[in-house]
Amino acid sequence: MLKFDYNYFMKDFIGAEHGFAESDLSGGEGIARSALERMENEKSRGLLGFLEVPFDGGPVEDILEFREKHLARFASVAVIGIGGSALGGQALRSSLSHLYLNELGEGKTGNRKKTYFFDNVDPYEIRALTEIMDLSKTLFLVISKSGGTTETNANFAILLDMVKKAPGTDYREQFVAVTDPKSGVLRKLAEKEGFRTFPVPSNVGGRFSGLTPVGLAAAAFMDIDIARLMEGARAGIERFYGKPLMENAPLLNALFHYLFDKKKNKRINVLMPYTRKLYLFADWYRQLWAESLGKCRDLEGKPTVAGLTPVPALGTIDQHSQLQLYLEGPNDKVVTFLKLDRFDEDIVIPEFYTGTPELEYLSHKSLRELNRFEESATELVLKEASRPSASIILPQLNEQTVGELIIFMEMQTAYAGYMYNINPYDQPAVEQGKKFTFGLLDRPGFADYRATFEEGYRKLDKFIL
Repeated sequence: MLKFDYNYFMKDFIGAEHGFAESDLSGGEGIARSALERMENEKSRGLLGFLEVPFDGGPVEDILEFREKHLARFASVAVIGIGGSALGGQALRSSLSHLYLNELGEGKTGNRKKTYFFDNVDPYEIRALTEIMDLSKTLFLVISKSGGTTETNANFAILLDMVKKAPGTDYREQFVAVTDPKSGVLRKLAEKEGFRTFPVPSNVGGRFSGLTPVGLAAAAFMDIDIARLMEGARAGIERFYGKPLMENAPLLNALFHYLFDKKKNKRINVLMPYTRKLYLFADWYRQLWAESLGKCRDLEGKPTVAGLTPVPALGTIDQHSQLQLYLEGPNDKVVTFLKLDRFDEDIVIPEFYTGTPELEYLSHKSLRELNRFEESATELVLKEASRPSASIILPQLNEQTVGELIIFMEMQTAYAGYMYNINPYDQPAVEQGKKFTFGLLDRPGFADYRATFEEGYRKLDKFIL
């Protein structure tokens, strides 16, 4: 099971100006209890599907049955989705499959299917992706809960047309819809076309959907053990759900971040894994935290300022890019290291220029050892500069530990939202930009947004150099 090490959040190590005393945590037990009660209330009303899906084995069985039937048919998978419809799958691919799966040569992938993500409307990227795929041997997963996501539908249209025109294809067999179980345009279209479908539970929002078919369908084709992934998620819920503050690491970390914001004026939340295999997990977390907590009104509709800005970093690389700022720039950041107790891989550095002291000290050291020393040194220099940091430590990297980590982060984010007294499951500000885009694309019913855009989007030449 994972561990949460918060030593360097405490004043014992970084001083009272930037750290907390144990009495501060005792003083936060009231707000923590309120967060627990709200989660219990919302769960009892069936609103928190992300806490339910790990206990529903049906989708896993359906996906594995589908995979078994079609594994030999396809060489690759294309995920068509954006935001929560893509980030979870990308995090699972990098953390639990081969780090460079799509670059493996012929015959080296085994049962792991190369997986490509169409998650943007960048013509350079979309063209490049279509040029390296064999359309006739690709399974396409169209992922949109509502079915109305503009970027997803644009790429869906392009790829569907290409597949229909390519030799040796059968688009009805190659396209799968991952969408709302009952409603929405993608659900209706899938039923009309006869596409296979997998449901996204109605009570699970996009950024919390990584453990639904949104993330699991592609993961299964990457030969990731999705049953064990769900086992880890269940273990995390059973370990933390409903537990009091000092037995509940996600709740405690949520409280720390809330207090760092409100009491210490620290509003940048850095998540820094020390393996590239978890870097896209930090990318997934960035959306989860930012979209859930960045709100300007509380549940009563009163103005508020909620949320810390999430920043992904990667050790050791960002020791040589961001660390200088973290150490000597504004003391407004909370760093969380994401690290492994044990790497399943290691490489020993060979004898290296004996007689040259500046080089030979590396001889016979291992990369695993070097990685650990680098991370520990970074923790220490941050501590010495009174910069708060904590660590989430996985015993090793596998489906069970990643499942627990996903639930940890989702619960932590929900708890933090409750502490801010906001709704962590909506994203009202983002919807306005979508409506302007619909208007500019002449979508029926959005003409007024086009007019409003054209009136408001004005610039002066004198301010352009």
